[in-house]
This record gives sequence, C-alpha cells and structure tokens, in this order.
Amino acid sequence: MSETSSTNIIYVKYFLIGNIDTYTTITEYSTNALGSKEKKNANQIFQRICKSNERRYEERNIISAKENKYYFSLFEPNIVFIVYANASYPEKLIFGMFDEVRNENVLSMINEETKELNPSGRQCLKQIIEKYQDKEKIDKIASIQKGIDDAKIEIKKNINKMVENVDDIETLENQAKQLSVASEDYLNSAEEMKNITIWQNFKLWIIIFSVILFIFVIILCSIF
Repeated sequence: MSETSSTNIIYVKYFLIGNIDTYTTITEYSTNALGSKEKKNANQIFQRICKSNERRYEERNIISAKENKYYFSLFEPNIVFIVYANASYPEKLIFGMFDEVRNENVLSMINEETKELNPSGRQCLKQIIEKYQDKEKIDKIASIQKGIDDAKIEIKKNINKMVENVDDIETLENQAKQLSVASEDYLNSAEEMKNITIWQNFKLWIIIFSVILFIFVIILCSIF
C-alpha cells in the first residue's frame, strides 16, 4: 500500500489487547504494514508487562523504534493495550483511541469461555482503528470536541458565578434585614432612654422646686 498521501498512510499498524493476570492475548489487530519482527517485539513488551510487579494504571508509556513507536497503557482489571504506530502520528490520538475503545465497552465483548474478544468486539475494535487511520479527520474531530468541552467548562463556570452571585445577594439581603432589625431595636432603646431621661429630669426639677419653696416658706415664717 502506498504512503504518498495522508489518506493512504497506515498509521496504526498493530493493536494488541491482553490480560496480564493470565498472560493471554484477548485480541490482535494487524495490518499489511506490520512485519513479523515488529509483532514479535510487541509480544515481548506484553510478556515483560505481565512479569512486572508494577501496576501503574492509565499511565501513558512510549517506546521509540526508528520511524515507529510502541504505545501501551494498563487499565483495570489488569488489561493492557499495546499499539505499534507511525512515529509521526500524534500520541494524543493514540491514547484518545484507547479511551474510545474503553468508552465503546469493547472489553465487555469478551467471550466467557475462550476469554477472547467475540466477533462483535473485533468488528467494533476494527471500526475504531480504521477511523483513527485518517489522522486529519480524527484530529479535526478531536479539536471540535475540545472546543465543545471548553465551551461546556466555560458555561459551567458562568453558571457557578451566577449561583455565587445569587448567594451573595441573598447574604446581603439577610445582612440588610439583620441590620434593619438592629436599627429598630436601637431606635426603640434610644426612645425608651429618652423618656427615662425626661422623667428623671422632671423629678429633679420637682425636688429643686420643692426645696426652694420650703426655704421660701421658712424665710416668710421667720419674718412674720
């Protein structure tokens, strides 16, 4: 197959799904662009992962091999994806393909008896891989999706701000109500204090007047 145009380039050349607990291959997808040596290398990577004691899930791993690369990630329940692809192919699309395989529930199509992917699962995997062979198209879709996701995030932020503003308004209203009640209490207390002060002043003037009157009476009695 010619690699003169982007639509004819086989970017994804091999896809292996394996179970590292049982050391068994669940399914393999190969193209004419894959050589026996490259397939052997992919299987050796699989065997090394099976024997490793490390279990780093959803980590993006890359091994360079001249003009091509091996990509692999481990997912629950101890399932590994290994892809052999053209080095010029964006790695974000490789790992995006991993996510799509999982989102399409391809792993749920494993035959319980043979522990291999059933025909429906293999067909679904093939369709996903063939879709990702068109780098420009899938990259454009990814860009559009990113724009949609960014718009969703922005809308969510705006909604959160609106909710926060509503909360702020409600808080201010409650504070205003509390201030209004406090002001009324203060005014009532001030009015009460004013009345008490007036009454106390009135009693004081009565006492003063009485004393003056008493003194005046005493003076008059002494004269007469």
